[in-house]
Amino acid sequence: ARPRPQNELDASNPSSSASRRAIGRGRARAIRSRAEPPARVVLSSDTSPSSSNATKKKREARAAMPGDGETAVTVDPPKQEDAPSASAPPKEKKEREPRLWEEWPGKDRFFCDGRCMTGPSPGALLGTTLTISIPVILFLAFVVPDVASEHGAAIWVFAVLLPAWSVTNLVITGTSDPGYLPRLPHPGPTPDGRARPRYREEIVEGTGKAVTVKWNDTCNFYQPPRAHHCSVNDDCVDKFDHHCPWVGTTIGRRNYRTFLFFVFGTLLMCVYVVCVCALQIQIKRDDLAAGTENRTTKAIEKAPVAMLVMIFAFVFFWFLGIMTCFHAYLVLTNQTTYESFRDGYGKDENPYWRGRLGNCAEAFCWRRPPSRFNFRGTKDQQPKLDDAWVAHLQGSVVPLPPRVDRKKKKTAKGRAEEHAEGGGDDGSDGSDEGEEGRGERRGAGSHLAELAAIKLEEKTAAGGADGEDADDESGYDAEAENKV
Repeated sequence: ARPRPQNELDASNPSSSASRRAIGRGRARAIRSRAEPPARVVLSSDTSPSSSNATKKKREARAAMPGDGETAVTVDPPKQEDAPSASAPPKEKKEREPRLWEEWPGKDRFFCDGRCMTGPSPGALLGTTLTISIPVILFLAFVVPDVASEHGAAIWVFAVLLPAWSVTNLVITGTSDPGYLPRLPHPGPTPDGRARPRYREEIVEGTGKAVTVKWNDTCNFYQPPRAHHCSVNDDCVDKFDHHCPWVGTTIGRRNYRTFLFFVFGTLLMCVYVVCVCALQIQIKRDDLAAGTENRTTKAIEKAPVAMLVMIFAFVFFWFLGIMTCFHAYLVLTNQTTYESFRDGYGKDENPYWRGRLGNCAEAFCWRRPPSRFNFRGTKDQQPKLDDAWVAHLQGSVVPLPPRVDRKKKKTAKGRAEEHAEGGGDDGSDGSDEGEEGRGERRGAGSHLAELAAIKLEEKTAAGGADGEDADDESGYDAEAENKV
């Protein structure tokens, strides 16, 4: 008899390990056989152009008649309609229209998607804010608690309100529109074809006095009274005062009031800080025994932060005190910083004088005009300008000589009357102009040249005398014009 293999002996013996493994495999096969058969994935009708009709029918038949114990699952092919066809033109993406702050012609800086605007030097504004905030934090942390525990919680009220007032007005001043005027398209030549004069006369609203305004080549209009084109910001500013390096922007009609609040409030804050710091040193001195030597020096050693902050505030007190007195004088006389250094108006010749109370009311009580720009809007979303106002800015008026002769203290109106009476025949105005500033000399020279050219053209067109006689009759000889 043939001997049985070892694996058969192991399988016949239920106690062997091989037998147990065989039984386990059999049970696993039985469990898998009772489970559902795997689903057969059948593709439905294919929309690809490469497939034939016969292939489509076969696939549909297989999907309709699944095998025994099998489940037919229909999977749709990817849609081809979204694929761009070769004949269809590509869709052009609609470009977003730029907002005004993205194309702003000046040198201002914008942040937070045009919500915040600063001057060309935002670092100056940040530096001034930190210069105020850091000493204030030291003052509140090391000085105020000591003094408030001795003299009451009222010390905390002013210690918090005054710095908050100062910093708030500083930030508002540095992030506001100072009163920019829009740049207009060039109006073209005058109706009579002559060159547009560089200067013209304007009547100040409210006082009825005459001033001379200048044509702005950048913005293409005659600057309104008190307006000036700031070379730092590269914008024309209504009621231009000055460009402040501490705030980092220009001070004009719309932010001059908050600038005054910042200057006056910071001066009061410096006085308060000096007093409270000195009070803490006095408290430390009183805590020492009466017979102690160098009590003040030892008190300062116990309150070093108070001494440091007091010295810092005392230095700034003198600087801010001079600035406060100067701007108080400007408010009382209704002048700007630019006008004060350029013209130096007296009470009688100031065309903007409204009386002491009227001058103060204009600075502190008049409503601040709205901005002429929507910086986050497009060009079509800007506030509409008054057509009459634009026509007035770009209008043409017969020019007059510049505003004030400092040597004789005459207004522009008086000088115009002198020219009309023939006072400029001897060239005296040209010599007087030499005493004025560089800008007024240049303005007077162009004025006289334009008037002489106009009169020469009139004489030539009328068939009058030759150019030399016409020049003599006009009252502007070549020698006087060259002197100017």
